[in-house]
Amino acid sequence: MGPQESETGSDKFRLLVKLSSNTPVFGCRMFPIVRVSRHQSFLQLEVPPHELTFSWYREQTSSSFDREKVRCSVHLDMLAKMQCEECVKLNLSVKGSYHCSNSCYVDAWEKHKVYHRYAAETVSETLSNNQQEVRNIKSYGPDKYWPESDFVVGSSSDKNEKVMEPDGKIWIKVSSSKSYAPTEHDIGHRLRLECAAVDCSMGTNITPVNITVTDPVIYPPAHPPRSTIKCVWKSWNSGLEAHSSSDLTFSVLSYNILAGIYATGNRYSYCPEWALSWEYRMQNIINEIIEYDADILCLQEVQRDHFEDLLKPALAKCGYSVLYKTKTKEVYTPNQYTIDGCATFYRRDKFKEIVKYELEYDKSALPFVEALEPELKKDGRFRLLKDNVALVVILERVKNEGSFDGNQPRICVANTHIHASEKFPDVKWFQVVSLINGLGTIANSKIPLLICGDLNSLPLSNPHSFISKGILQSVPNKETDPLGVYQYLRPRPIYKLKSAYACFFQSDGIEEQQRRKMDSETMEPIFTNFTSEFTGTLDYIFFTVNSLRLESVLELLDKEALGSGLPSPQWSSDHIALMGSFTFTLERSSYQGQRLLPYLPSPWRTAAAQ
Repeated sequence: MGPQESETGSDKFRLLVKLSSNTPVFGCRMFPIVRVSRHQSFLQLEVPPHELTFSWYREQTSSSFDREKVRCSVHLDMLAKMQCEECVKLNLSVKGSYHCSNSCYVDAWEKHKVYHRYAAETVSETLSNNQQEVRNIKSYGPDKYWPESDFVVGSSSDKNEKVMEPDGKIWIKVSSSKSYAPTEHDIGHRLRLECAAVDCSMGTNITPVNITVTDPVIYPPAHPPRSTIKCVWKSWNSGLEAHSSSDLTFSVLSYNILAGIYATGNRYSYCPEWALSWEYRMQNIINEIIEYDADILCLQEVQRDHFEDLLKPALAKCGYSVLYKTKTKEVYTPNQYTIDGCATFYRRDKFKEIVKYELEYDKSALPFVEALEPELKKDGRFRLLKDNVALVVILERVKNEGSFDGNQPRICVANTHIHASEKFPDVKWFQVVSLINGLGTIANSKIPLLICGDLNSLPLSNPHSFISKGILQSVPNKETDPLGVYQYLRPRPIYKLKSAYACFFQSDGIEEQQRRKMDSETMEPIFTNFTSEFTGTLDYIFFTVNSLRLESVLELLDKEALGSGLPSPQWSSDHIALMGSFTFTLERSSYQGQRLLPYLPSPWRTAAAQ
């Protein structure tokens, strides 16, 4: 993908421009990485203050736009015949704005309009904060029809600008922004990016103009839909009758989205380069998450810069507030230091934050390491001082029209990513026990618990068995526990915790098609992580069965249909998303007992002090 440089401009500096992939994808914004460097002969010179200019062009060919390459966002087997103009105006996912007919748009309107409303609020807040005039945003609804033969597309002030090469090839300018999202008009055409570094005081180029020409823009493969499966219960072992109010039902999604710093071509060589690029994967993941429409999202491997630039603003437009906790050790990339962490999103019209706790497992392990014999401390630091974290938040249901009077129910949501290396089973055990011991204090206040995340532990392993059964599956030995972690810890299990998918496996009337995707021995999914090197279950949603009832789960994927492994053009992480829907089953009088918790110190801070 070597950039071409013109022969004009300074010979003292050079402009390096890199795209994450040379294959642009419809609807996925491209963010070029740009750097000004000095030539070897001028290393003593300082790069003068400068600004970067960008010009994007589309190659003009004799062939016209082929609408058959754009498909309906709802009915993937149908051609799109119309596009929602407001999605374009509000910078929502353009890929989700296409419909095959007016009736398709009308049917999707109730859910579709919610995204418009949240996005409009976000735009209004931004304009207000910048002390600009807030414009009145109008959304087209089912009473507004467009001719089915016309797409609604944005216009560009640059559309008449052209570049002609000596061989007669013509390029039409489509944007002057740094980033660019290919539209339906670009499908099948190459793009050209011209970038220049301009001296701020002189107004002249300090480098030659950098010209990058891409491959033709492609339309991505259809994302297979995943439906939810209702649980059928002839009886429920909580012994408490669930409330009938739908206001007390909510859904939770857990998803390791694969941070960009780990998604390398060497590791996932079976995935095409364009499908492995962060721009494509992030847009695909955002579309997938929005489709699931969960009330609470627990995401792992959320890279800090991607969170701030893309994920947070995109989901804010869909009505989510967020809490974020990074790991404790940064990683150097070719452009900057970055880090990943856990992000917990929740719908702001359904929940409000009461209290947040952050658990850094290396801090929890430090007292143990410091108490080791001198000859063991070095190994103890190496083994136990890992940078994994947990993010715990107590949410309260927002009272709204139709909800019952009095105190609203609360839920404690723990989002974590446990250390990955299979060489350190004692570390996994230490981290899981640290989390559960602290959560026990919260559970004693009658607040329902949800534990979501990538535990990097197989079903029936000690971490899994401890959470779901309160027991050890295997006795540790000198090889698996060289520091004596098991003897040091005083695990206090929460006996009412159960895996959502294992609970689903035991429900009445489960279809054979779904049963084949689960392990009859562990009662967990056959896999949640699928790569060429490993296939197995590492991700879970645990919940307290004495205060919550499982209502439905997101269907599992069929391994045979996934090809060589994940990620792939259809699925953009090496993990699959898990989701469950739950109903509060506690008596309303129990909510009063949840009031005092926010005034208590962090259970993990107290444990560390001891």
